[in-house]
This record gives sequence, C-alpha cells and structure tokens, in this order.
Amino acid sequence: MKRITQFVIAAAFVAPSISLANTHEDLTVSMVDTIVYAKAEMPDSCKQVKLTDQQQMDLRNAYLDFNTQKKPMRMDLKRSKREMKRVFTSSTSTKDDAIAAQADVGSKMMALGKLMGDFSLKVFFDILTPEQRDPAMRCLEDLK
Repeated sequence: MKRITQFVIAAAFVAPSISLANTHEDLTVSMVDTIVYAKAEMPDSCKQVKLTDQQQMDLRNAYLDFNTQKKPMRMDLKRSKREMKRVFTSSTSTKDDAIAAQADVGSKMMALGKLMGDFSLKVFFDILTPEQRDPAMRCLEDLK
C-alpha cells in the first residue's frame, strides 16, 4: 500500500497543476495521505518527466478516479479485518467461520491490489509516453 502511495507522490512531477484543493469542483488535486512537493523542492528526476498540460490533466483525473474508488474499498477492508479479529477471538467461532473471514479479507486485499495495479498501468502506459517512463520511475525512486 505504501508503494502506491509513493507512486501517487510521483504525481509531484505535475506539481504545477496540483494544489491543495479539497473539492472535485476545484479539480486541483489534494494528494490525500501524501506530501505534495513544491516545484522547487522536487527531485531533479521528477522535473525531467516534462509532462504536457494534457498529461497533467489526465494524471490528475486518473488520481481522482483512483482515490474515489480506493477510499470505500479501504473502509470495507478495515471492516473485514475487524470482523476477522472478532471471529478469531470469539469463543463461539468455528474454524470454518475463521476460514470464511480470512477469505473475505484476502479477496478484499486482492481487489485493492488490482485497483492499485490498474492505476499504475494507466499512468505508465496510457498517460506517459515511452520516453517519460524511465524518468518517472527514477522520480518515484527518488521520492522514497
């Protein structure tokens, strides 16, 4: 999960178009759960990505879509984890109850992982050009 959060920080290479707005109407993304780097503070590798205005807009929209889908999935996963903990600690639960609770948590984790993977694919293969991928990956590594 942290890796994708760091990946979203890589959106810092579009810092000129991303500000700390909190509404979809403003459509200047608040990088929820992350740090937004001011353009001057970005690592050089992030500046080398050189996104177009259209790419900045596409990245912002992709992040908004990703974050909108991620939030309820994370909440659902937290509920399932609490339920699994309840099942594991209950004196009346059976092993079958525990297996079902564990499977529920696993399936929700897989769905969240797929969402994160799809977001990464969208950014690197639908938004970035092949020439921008390497600088973007170096940016990601420098932001760790």
